[in-house]
Amino acid sequence: SLYINSLLASPIQKLGVELDKVRLFESHELWADYAKNGTETYFTVSTYFSAAHRLADPNLSQEKNTEIYGKCARPNGHGHNYYLEVTVKGEIDPTTGMIVDLGALNQIIKDYVVERFDHTFINEDVPYFAEVVPTSENIALYISNLLRSPIQELGSELYKVKLFESPNNSCEIYCTESDSNSVSAAVNQQVLAGV
Repeated sequence: SLYINSLLASPIQKLGVELDKVRLFESHELWADYAKNGTETYFTVSTYFSAAHRLADPNLSQEKNTEIYGKCARPNGHGHNYYLEVTVKGEIDPTTGMIVDLGALNQIIKDYVVERFDHTFINEDVPYFAEVVPTSENIALYISNLLRSPIQELGSELYKVKLFESPNNSCEIYCTESDSNSVSAAVNQQVLAGV
């Protein structure tokens, strides 16, 4: 995407507009973004997992949970085929031409997310969600907290986690340096998206 940006920048400037970002898809599950400032590059990988959950606060009555969450509060839960995008940012290594080791990043996502969530009933199989309502927002925030440190160990920074619960709704968590402490504190205290 850096090369494509350099090819397109001058002709586009002649049109009186500025090239803000270039996105290069290797496949529908893997792409890179290059921002106009020339220093930040973003790399996104995606994956899937299937899981069931029930939107219900264990401290509320069934009636109150149904009032808040509708049919998603039914006692036996319901399932989704989740689609997850994980975006990292960093500098392009002059030796490798990459900002992150793709194999290592995929392994981290598999170990920390897919293995933990795939084919589970989230409320019961992921201990954190025994007391926290497993909304898309809370799941995405939890995933961002799981991935932040292992990705830093690869020499990159977690930039964004985007979780699609269905084709109709998704949640994005932007992981900036300034919010990393507040996110960790929120996850540790289990005070996410309370009702």
